[in-house]
Amino acid sequence: MPDTIDDVADELYLARPDEFVPTRDDAVARAKEQGDKDLARAIARLRRPTKAAWLANLLARKRADQLAALLSLAGDLADAQRTLDGSALRALSSQRSRLVAAMAREAGRLAYEAGDSAGESVLRELQGILEAGLADPAVADEIRSGRLTRTVSYSGFGPAAEPGTVPMPPRPVSLPDRIPAAAPAPAVEDDEAAARAERERERTERSRELTAAESEESSARHRQESDEAARQDAEAAHNDARERVSDLAAELETAREHERSVSATARAAAAAAKESARAAEAAAARAARARARYDELG
Repeated sequence: MPDTIDDVADELYLARPDEFVPTRDDAVARAKEQGDKDLARAIARLRRPTKAAWLANLLARKRADQLAALLSLAGDLADAQRTLDGSALRALSSQRSRLVAAMAREAGRLAYEAGDSAGESVLRELQGILEAGLADPAVADEIRSGRLTRTVSYSGFGPAAEPGTVPMPPRPVSLPDRIPAAAPAPAVEDDEAAARAERERERTERSRELTAAESEESSARHRQESDEAARQDAEAAHNDARERVSDLAAELETAREHERSVSATARAAAAAAKESARAAEAAAARAARARARYDELG
């Protein structure tokens, strides 16, 4: 049974990112062997997903129920945001954070089962995709499709509150009648405490350096993936144009061959018509002479 674009897309978007291009090339070759150039061109235009997008596709295909449960929080979050229900929003946000983190861990396990790995930076990108799906229904639909190709993120503050909405009052917090005084700090800090503070300061500094380095790495990988996707799109467009030129060249050569054949037929027909005209004239002359001799007899 011939492949369809849906069959091929299902296969491609479950393949590991490093297998995507060779798998797509094989599918293009199969379509050409089947004589379906339109399908071959459609397959060639399918874009390789980023690593984080591939993880989202794994969740959509292999953990659809859990993903649907996560994305179903979007409506409740939107309602809480629109009504400015702080208590509900805090509770839902906490639940969202737990579920997003759990889904990211599950995606990491699925990647391992598929023979790949997912580092912390990629899992954070996946969490950004899931957060964007909770904030934007269009992104949620892309995630559910299992054919996401890009790493998306959401940096807004959720849906705007409805006009005239009154914020929900915060829940009362009971405070003690008297706040106990803080214990006085020791006058002199011993050497061990100073060393711990220095280690903590160094740890904090290195943590900032690590965060900055990972952010730079993530940005660089985004640029690389974006440029690679653009290269693939340009290559697919070039292949389409080259195939179109090849098709047009073949059609032109066929038309030229037909023109040569028709031209030869026309020349032969013209020669035959000319010969027929000469023969007709000669026959007419002979008939006239015969008629004249007959008339001489009276």
